[in-house]
Order: sequence, then structure tokens, then C-alpha cells
Amino acid sequence: MPSWLTIKTNLKKVWTWTKHNWYVPVVIVYTLVLWFVFRRKEGAYAVLEARNESYRKQLDVINESHRKELEKRDEILKKYNEVMDQIEKDYAEKNEDLTTKKRNDVKDLVEKHHEDPDALARLLAEKYGLTYLTPEEADKERRLSM
Repeated sequence: MPSWLTIKTNLKKVWTWTKHNWYVPVVIVYTLVLWFVFRRKEGAYAVLEARNESYRKQLDVINESHRKELEKRDEILKKYNEVMDQIEKDYAEKNEDLTTKKRNDVKDLVEKHHEDPDALARLLAEKYGLTYLTPEEADKERRLSM
């Protein structure tokens, strides 16, 4: 019967060898696990086939939801473009109406005050939110800005 010191020395040698060659026992254990798991091939193939089928179904669901999102986005963009076209058309019509109205107002003011340019300038400034400067104030402003 081996003595305790012999067993202890042999265990130290095995431990030292295992620390340096750790991959050998790992490969052996890995091979044994695979052998036990896959020795019944039918069960392993059934598991792999079920996994593949589940994967395909998940991809189909993802692709379908993506297609629906794209359709919804396209529909929203179409509605947006229709609304924007209508708004632009309405704005162009109103802008033209306002421009025509302003032209007529200015024409009326010019006809009424064509003999008094200062009064005409003052009225236009009041009506359209402009600043009216007398000729003296305008000269003063020009000199200050130089």
C-alpha cells in the first residue's frame, strides 16, 4: 500500500501537469459531454429542427411587422404631402389676395394723397407698421451711419 507521502507527491505532480496542460482535460471532458448528449442522434436532430423552425417563424414575424411599418410610414407621408400641398395652395391664394388688396389700398392712398408726399409716407408707415422719418431725420440718420 502506498504511503500518504507518495500519494501527496503524485497529486502535486498531477496538479502541476494539469496547470500547464489544462486544455487536455478540458477537451476530454468536452468530448465526453458531446458524446453523451449526441449519442441519441434523433433527439438532437429533433431539437435542432425545432430551433430552426422557431427561428424561421420569428424572422417571418419580424419581416411582416417591418413591412406593415413601412406601409404605415408611406401612408403617413402621402397624407402629409397632400396636406402640405393643400396648405401651400391655400397660402398662395390668400397671399395673392392680400397682395392684390394691399396694391389696391396703396393705389387708393396714392390717388388721394399724391400732392402731399409726406402725408402719403406717414399714412403708409402707419398702415403697414413702418417707421416714418422726415427728410431732416433721414439726413441725420445717414450722417450717423457713416
